[in-house]
Amino acid sequence: MTPFWYAIVALCVVAALINGALAFARRKHPLAATMRGVAAVVSIALAAGIVLGKAIAMAHPYLTKENVFIGVGVFIAVVFLLPSYIEKQAGDAPKVTMQQRAARPANATIRLRDAKGADEWVN
Repeated sequence: MTPFWYAIVALCVVAALINGALAFARRKHPLAATMRGVAAVVSIALAAGIVLGKAIAMAHPYLTKENVFIGVGVFIAVVFLLPSYIEKQAGDAPKVTMQQRAARPANATIRLRDAKGADEWVN
């Protein structure tokens, strides 16, 4: 295996870890957890398939660098972007309220209090 294949296998394993952790974190949202779990399984299956295919030295006539590069792009889209898109469309993602978005950071008061001679306006 060349470093190129090691990088792809590492990408698959990292994608599986990320999606598995997100599936576990969103287990209260069934659609989000299912999508992330499926993406994790697909990632692990692809990594295992690459390692197994290289171990038994299968010949792939269509496995050129260009096709592999396109395949990696499609893999990233399917494993990372598609679950996020479906979570947003289904409304299954955790909601952030207006109060949470508008809340002032806790360190803002300290920052403004410690400003010596600063010309900042304080509410």
